[in-house]
Order: sequence, then structure tokens, then C-alpha cells
Amino acid sequence: MRIGKVAELSGLSSRTIDYYTQIGLLEVQRSSSNYRLYPEDVLETLKRIKILKQQRMSMEEIKEVLQSDVSGDIEPIICDVQDEINCLQKKLSLLEEKLKNVPPEEKLKVYKRIEPKMTAIMTLLALL
Repeated sequence: MRIGKVAELSGLSSRTIDYYTQIGLLEVQRSSSNYRLYPEDVLETLKRIKILKQQRMSMEEIKEVLQSDVSGDIEPIICDVQDEINCLQKKLSLLEEKLKNVPPEEKLKVYKRIEPKMTAIMTLLALL
């Protein structure tokens, strides 16, 4: 599939697709007329890149995931973890809002109650 068709079907610009190719995220072959030809699965790869970008992964991290044999198995887990992180961030924001006018010693009691769980979550995130 030529780059123009990939751009049309993916909704990305040819320039973006070319960039992904240059940094090694996409494979390309050249035709005898020197056209860039992408494999049929390029649209799936572009969808995966989009999902991984939404998870705030760097291009280098995305490249590693795409090159990994188990990446297809872990992407749903990554999405679930990111959804859970987003949910926790919203809950923390709500908690902070409710504690805005609470005396410092009461805030400390609340934070001490959630500290072990927050530490466990942060440890888990560091492993990812």
C-alpha cells in the first residue's frame, strides 16, 4: 500500500507516516518505481502506536513495545492500568478538594490511612 493510501485510511499525514518510518516504527519497501510500499498490517500498527501515545509513551518506548514479541499481550493490560491510574487521579483530586478546609492534623490522619496503598501503587508503577 502506498503512503498516500495509508495516510488516507489512517487519518494521519504522509509526513507523520514518513517520520514513523524514519525512526523505525514502520517497515517499508520500495517499488521498482521507488514508491514506498507498506504492508497490509500497517494500519493495525498505526492504531497500536496511537494507543501507546495515549499512554504517554515516548517514541523509543513505543519502538520497544512494537519490537517485543509479547507486546500484543500486554497492551490491553497497559490500557487497563492507565484507566485505573486516571480513575485514581480523579479520586485523589476529589479528596484533595474535600480536604481543602480541613485542619492539617485531620489531613495527616487521612493521608496516613492511604499512604500504604499509594506506596504500593507507586512501587508497581516504577516496575512498569
